[in-house]
Amino acid sequence: MTQPFYVSPEQLMKDRADFARKGIARGRSVAVIQYHDGVLFVAENPSRALHKISEIYDRIGFAAVGRYNEFENLRIAGVRLADMRGYSYDRKDVTG
Repeated sequence: MTQPFYVSPEQLMKDRADFARKGIARGRSVAVIQYHDGVLFVAENPSRALHKISEIYDRIGFAAVGRYNEFENLRIAGVRLADMRGYSYDRKDVTG
């Protein structure tokens, strides 16, 4: 029977961090600018199928770089969380 390879936890964390850095380095930038009337999101996106910028909920935006499946999962989770919070509270409850 063969022995499984042993990798130290430190080496495993370093490998994962390097993998994440390389993925982000290949991504294209997203610029966000706040101005008097709102916020502007700008991103270079050559694909019509992939959406790097989207609205999660009323006045909450999302912009991401990196691998599509990773930021799409984050976007969907953000939409679900914002929907639950939005249905639970009224804007009048939290504004002064």
